[in-house]
Amino acid sequence: MHRGLLGRRSLLAGLAALGAAGLVGCNASAGGSSDEASPTGAARFSYTDARGKVVEFDLPATGIVAQSSVAATLLDFGYQVAGVYGDLKPVDGKLSYQAGDLDLSKVTVLADVYGEFDVEKLAAMNPQVVIDLMFVKDELWYLPDDLLAKVEKVCPTIAMEMLDLGLVEIINDFAELSGKLGADLNAPLVTDAKKAFDDATAQAKEAIAAKPGLTVVGISRTADQVWITNANQAPDLAYWKSLGAKMIDHGGKPDTYFTEISYEQLDKFSADIIYDDSRAGYNEAADNQPTWRALPAVRAGQVVAWRPAAPYSWKTNAPILTEFATTYAQSQKVT
Repeated sequence: MHRGLLGRRSLLAGLAALGAAGLVGCNASAGGSSDEASPTGAARFSYTDARGKVVEFDLPATGIVAQSSVAATLLDFGYQVAGVYGDLKPVDGKLSYQAGDLDLSKVTVLADVYGEFDVEKLAAMNPQVVIDLMFVKDELWYLPDDLLAKVEKVCPTIAMEMLDLGLVEIINDFAELSGKLGADLNAPLVTDAKKAFDDATAQAKEAIAAKPGLTVVGISRTADQVWITNANQAPDLAYWKSLGAKMIDHGGKPDTYFTEISYEQLDKFSADIIYDDSRAGYNEAADNQPTWRALPAVRAGQVVAWRPAAPYSWKTNAPILTEFATTYAQSQKVT
């Protein structure tokens, strides 16, 4: 998600318009080990983040705070954070899928929308670190610069790299981080989920091989604007592409997350299967746009709810990938 298109600020502006098993990651060689000992003999957490910043503290930690997708990802690996912020307001009557299996009664909620953050409540938690995603170099996704400065007066932050990384790389990075925090990566919660993901990958490969000509596109929409996703930057779409799926070219620069177009241009990006961004919930006005309703995939009922920024874990992505495989196998060439 890149500045000027789907960077931190432009993505959130777009969303406001929308309605509101060795596990080795890219940071593994730079980050320290969680079993290092401090001078007092306590286990020591050490991690080098996407900005090259080293964060260290004694374990066990009691004040880990994370953006909602990050917190849900860590939970999928067996680590429960103490505090959370991000997209936590109900969408269509339920907690956003981006929050995964988070139980808000078990955590301190510091903010439930972008741009807000209760720094005083954070300070009262005596936190060790705040963890966020990084889609734009040196910028945390849900902590604008003014908030970041205030947060970092309380505790350090960790930025998890997202740009130019594949889905498996990102999942491995979070597995590594979870393990350093104390999660058991050999627990059935993790190993069973990894097997399910591998099985879903095989199923998706088989479905794609059987119908190699089908095209796929990821789209975000408001009532009057459309964003075509760059499949090379969206981790889930990039993974499907790596398995052989033919993704529609977004027509923009390689390092941008999406291309903004008008509905009048939508037919130029028509695909056999459309993944429609579900983050903002149902939008009747967008669905009633004539150019949308005229698309072959829409007429054929080959539109699927897309879940970008779902927790980056084997547990969450295994069923998403299984659903992709099933949808692909059931779809027909319509373009």
